[in-house]
Amino acid sequence: MDEKSFEALEDSVDSLANEDERALEANPGPDLPANVPIHSEADFEAAVRAALDALPAEVENQLRGVAITVSDDGAAHHAYGMFVPGAKNLSQVAQWFPWGEANDAPDQIVIYRDTLTRDFGKDQTLLRAKIIETVRHEVGHALGLDEAGVRKLGL
Repeated sequence: MDEKSFEALEDSVDSLANEDERALEANPGPDLPANVPIHSEADFEAAVRAALDALPAEVENQLRGVAITVSDDGAAHHAYGMFVPGAKNLSQVAQWFPWGEANDAPDQIVIYRDTLTRDFGKDQTLLRAKIIETVRHEVGHALGLDEAGVRKLGL
């Protein structure tokens, strides 16, 4: 990606990060209306899909080929989400991340259901907001932003 395209993408991600969070909480997407509690695995996955569906088309295009999964291994990784470049599967992450060699498997964004629901599940509005924030944070990493860059955007 050339510098001009990257800057345009960064501007798009920046504007997404600055959107009114209340609007997203009120309408998280077509898969899971805001007033439906997140109680099951399917509900959580629908909330993740809704967060992804709310991303701008330019960002969605950049995510083609990135595997997006929901996992219950967050406690083991002490994380709400993780971007894994070229990960073959999660069991290998602990062995080499972040110092391992890249492989031919696709990049992966993992959203951890267990830690998000453990820490925010008692407040459905907060849980939805944290799912959205976590999805955006990991998408930022998938787009090439380091931790400082993602945090600069408020993610």
